[in-house]
Amino acid sequence: MSEALGLTHSQILTRKNFSREEADSLEKIITRRELGEPLQYILGTTEFYGYNFHVGQGVLIPRHDTESIINAVKNYFSHDQVFSFLDWGTGSGCIAVTLLMEFPNSFAYMLDISPKALSYARKNLEHYKLSGRSRIITNINEIDSELELLVSNPPYIPSGEINNLMNTVRDYEPVIALDGGEDGMKYYREIFAQCNSLLKRNYYIILEAGDLSQVHALKNLSHDFTFEREFLDSGNFPRALVFHKE
Repeated sequence: MSEALGLTHSQILTRKNFSREEADSLEKIITRRELGEPLQYILGTTEFYGYNFHVGQGVLIPRHDTESIINAVKNYFSHDQVFSFLDWGTGSGCIAVTLLMEFPNSFAYMLDISPKALSYARKNLEHYKLSGRSRIITNINEIDSELELLVSNPPYIPSGEINNLMNTVRDYEPVIALDGGEDGMKYYREIFAQCNSLLKRNYYIILEAGDLSQVHALKNLSHDFTFEREFLDSGNFPRALVFHKE
């Protein structure tokens, strides 16, 4: 109601009457929501780690569980540290933008293959005036400096489970940002395979995992890397996994 009418919550409570135009505006939003469209898409923004991000159809909606990646980075990098990182599958840019805000001397490479998602990433970078400290790329070969960190919330839902998702996710959010292949591990394998040529010195990889089976699988998948620790999400589930290589 606040979005549709352009009023604060208190103003809504004190209003006795609404115009036909206001009622029509509210009805349009209600209809979209009844059909299952995510509220974040309807409003056009969502909150992540205390920051507001522009979102819409064609880009994955940031989840609070993913904030565990930010907490993990804070455990290994100091506030004023100078470092460059890659956000693999950046989507809306919520992870990269948040890290740039939290670490003022950092530089981000933001990788994605979806033009629609990258349009939102650019919009969010511009909103926080961070374009000068970042570079949007569609191929890892575009990276021209050594990195100390790779972060990623990759697609990790097994292909056969996509149709079982809630309709608000299945019918509206981009499948390309959800489908992790037959076992959900396709992009984790790709990330680990590319790391040796991508990250040239002492570095960390921090990945979001989908469930406990993926947590265990990731620990066994990273043969060339040392598993450091896991960070819990708001539901006390192991969500961000940290790997290290010297």
